[in-house]
Amino acid sequence: MSRRLLITFATLAFTAMTAAVVWLVVAMNAPELPTDLQVEKASTARKTNVSLSTGTLQLPATMTKSEAGDAAADPATELAAALQSPHAVPGEALLSFKDKAALDAFRARAAAGGLEIISVDPVLLTARVRYKDPAALMAEVRDHADEITHAGPNLVARIPGLPAQPQKDTANAGGAAQFRSQGLDLIGAPANRAGWGKGVTVAVLDSGVTDHPALAGVVSGHVDLVGDGSAMHGHGTAMASLVAGQDATAAGVAPDTKILDIRVADSQGQSNTAILSEGIIRAVQAGAKVINISLGSAQSSPVLEEAVRYAQASGAVIIAAAGNEQHSQLSYPAGIPGVVSVGAIDATGTQAWFSNSGTGLSVVAPGVGIVSAYSDGKIVIGSGTSQAAAITSGVAAYLVARGYPASNIPTVITRNARPTGAPVTAVGSGILRIP
Repeated sequence: MSRRLLITFATLAFTAMTAAVVWLVVAMNAPELPTDLQVEKASTARKTNVSLSTGTLQLPATMTKSEAGDAAADPATELAAALQSPHAVPGEALLSFKDKAALDAFRARAAAGGLEIISVDPVLLTARVRYKDPAALMAEVRDHADEITHAGPNLVARIPGLPAQPQKDTANAGGAAQFRSQGLDLIGAPANRAGWGKGVTVAVLDSGVTDHPALAGVVSGHVDLVGDGSAMHGHGTAMASLVAGQDATAAGVAPDTKILDIRVADSQGQSNTAILSEGIIRAVQAGAKVINISLGSAQSSPVLEEAVRYAQASGAVIIAAAGNEQHSQLSYPAGIPGVVSVGAIDATGTQAWFSNSGTGLSVVAPGVGIVSAYSDGKIVIGSGTSQAAAITSGVAAYLVARGYPASNIPTVITRNARPTGAPVTAVGSGILRIP
């Protein structure tokens, strides 16, 4: 069979599969606006759950040769299979190149080959690509296989919402008692934390940080990687306040920390691994030693993993939320080795009913009924591993300010955690405690 006939057959088959997958992605991943949000400017906040759509944890982002069999020997076939993931951004792919020359060569030929370059990351040697004709993408990957080190989907990442019960993780302990505070007593934080985090920058990769009285003078800069002009979702403001809030009602762990706001999620809480990876690189380049990521994707990506390694090699620590899907697998980047992955507990120290379990979980922190700042000067109560991760980032900032190298923070946090007797997959080393 001729090469042209093979390519034509593969194109027709892939186009049909893509149409079905796009429909499935739209059906499964359509974002939901918060419907039960209750906020107020007074110091007494009401219970608030920000409900955003959540995905399920399923397949690896790419197939390995051992998993895909002989078919994976063709990189285009491997890519076609990976793009079928329901967690892939429709019509997009990520291509990584062996060196700058290979990336530059691709940039020069992409348009002629029917591919649109959305963005390029020169550190990760990666291009985010939009394609209309799958055959054009397949041809690029097949014809330049010796220059491309990775070809895979751009995965959807999102701020996690709270799922409806019953639990999918039947071993989850089901804690639901609210803190109605930041839970700082439980982790050993004293009332007077003046100077905590001084000289340390924490990058909050989230939905953007808005002006709030609790964050007066705290935010050192804004980077918007979404750039769609939409209003900012309040989640990022909440996370920043849990790190460095200076208001008695919305108090942060380390109030002298500087927050670098890097917006990676839109007004619906939606992001993707290309933007998230770029956010990590930008945070490191701006001098952040602690990077808080209270969102994630259902699958890992070699591009995201490379961004994490870059941060670690540069002396920064990444703190990430384990996810709220009630699964026995962590979301990503929490599931990437070396990341401090944080689950949630309730006011009794029990694993929260929504908190993901999984191998590699580092610690748990307060995450049920947590008071924080929000957009428009409001105060809210919310629940999630997002809050638990932000509180842990505040502790990390305090430790860095005390002289601990950021690279040692994962070990310091896990060694000082208070064991609960629960399985390590549910609570990691235990409850976050300040040394």
